[in-house]
Amino acid sequence: MSRYKILYQISGSISAYKSAIIISKLVQSGCEVQVVATPAALKFIGTATLEGLTGKPVLSDMFESGQLMDHINLIKWADLVLLAPATANTINRLSQGLADDLIGALFLAHDWSKPYLLAPAMNTKMYTHPATQASLNKLQEWGVKVLPTADGYLACGDEGQGKLLDPVHIIKAIMQALPDQPGKRVLITSGGTREAIDDVRFVSNISTGRTGAALADTFVRVGYPVTFLHGAQSKIPELACETVPYSSSQNLEDELKKVLSARDFEVVIHLAAVSDYIPEKLEVDQEVYVLPLTDKLPSHSDSLSIRFRQNDKLLHKIRGFSKNNAIKLVAFKLTSGADETQQKQAVVKLFQNSSCDLVVANDMQDRRLDQQASFHLYDSIDTTTPISAARVEDLAESLINNLFKNQEINS
Repeated sequence: MSRYKILYQISGSISAYKSAIIISKLVQSGCEVQVVATPAALKFIGTATLEGLTGKPVLSDMFESGQLMDHINLIKWADLVLLAPATANTINRLSQGLADDLIGALFLAHDWSKPYLLAPAMNTKMYTHPATQASLNKLQEWGVKVLPTADGYLACGDEGQGKLLDPVHIIKAIMQALPDQPGKRVLITSGGTREAIDDVRFVSNISTGRTGAALADTFVRVGYPVTFLHGAQSKIPELACETVPYSSSQNLEDELKKVLSARDFEVVIHLAAVSDYIPEKLEVDQEVYVLPLTDKLPSHSDSLSIRFRQNDKLLHKIRGFSKNNAIKLVAFKLTSGADETQQKQAVVKLFQNSSCDLVVANDMQDRRLDQQASFHLYDSIDTTTPISAARVEDLAESLINNLFKNQEINS
């Protein structure tokens, strides 16, 4: 994969320490990161930490020998610019077009065909001050993507707006803003769906999303861009990739259709545990209700009955959603208490009833609390000799070898 180049700017906020978390995730995910920090920022986080994470010297002095043209060259180099944390002082200075430091000069030299993200961090009163809000509005009008702040406990002891957005959400914003690169983009669905009964109750399954998250991390680590569709409470990848949450099976279908029809993916790994049956009607005290209810169902009755209808097989719709007609499709088949023959029969039936290229099979009895499982990878051409894998990382390697035969990762 061609590595994304991130120009990461830090201004002088106590939340500057969180930049180390973000930078670490970006670097682990294959991004090249160059840090520019104000002198005030370096009083909160040291150059040794930042240089250790990025492998590059931290830039701060616009007039340092050999770096006089950095405000031009760095903008040409970067795929995306992020300012996080952005203090009230820096925000207000940028809105006035001041270029008396490197961050200001970089802002005036910015190429607006590239994303510029800004994550504010300050006291609530400073954030809500008319000067700061006017500056943020002006920056947005010029093309800056201003991220929201979080509400919560601030370093000064106050509570309210102005807290730096959680690093997970900043990374998500970065991955969504980065331009698509030519390469072998992979889409992974993971975790369980939730089918609503009323506004507090739902029907779901035991899927945790751990296998899908581990697969995503392995694909990202070796250089494949990953888009990860995940259940609302499912585990998400540790490394930086585009993440899209879903709730119900219909919500997952809508998100899949939106993403697949808009962009070119080479592979879909459909690991999501989609409900086979959806609650349709509820009968209580001889009254019948269509589900889901918009309010909470009272709990005074001794019993109730729920009627379920069979859900459509989302696996069968994926190719129809895809912009890429030659997309490769990987399905997962979970059995319970099946022997080798029964598992193989279930896999053959799945191949016959769908258009998937590969099927990964595993059985509930093989799953253990240490997150290890016995996976068996079947090819549609030969279902007699599956490839076995005891770890998710081994499964990911087998998938890469089968999906990208005779192909190389972009470099």
